[in-house]
Amino acid sequence: ELQFRYLIEMTSIHQSMAVTKTTIRAVASRMGAQRAASGTTGPRMHKAKDAWSQLQTTRPPEGHPHNVFHPPYSKYTAAFGVISVVTLGYGSMFFGMSHQQKKQGYWK
Repeated sequence: ELQFRYLIEMTSIHQSMAVTKTTIRAVASRMGAQRAASGTTGPRMHKAKDAWSQLQTTRPPEGHPHNVFHPPYSKYTAAFGVISVVTLGYGSMFFGMSHQQKKQGYWK
C-alpha cells in the first residue's frame, strides 16, 4: 500500500509540473509574440496621397485602353490555344481517373 500511495503522489506531482511547464511555455510565447513599439511616433503609414504626383507621371496617356493582350489576334493561334487547353485538361483528368480505377482494381 505504501508503494501505491507513493506512485499516486508522484503522478500528481508530475501532472502539476506538466501543467506548470505548459502554462509557462504559453505565457512566454505570448510575451515573445508582442513586438515593441517602433519609436514614439508609432508605425509609419504609406499613403498614396503623399506620392500622388509621382504616380500620375507613370500612368499611360488618357484614352489608352491598356489591355493585357493587344489585338489583332490570329484566329489560328487562338483556336490552337483553346483546343490545346481543352485537350490537355481532358487528357489529364481521364488519365487520373483511369489510374485510380486500375489502382483500385475496377479496371483491368
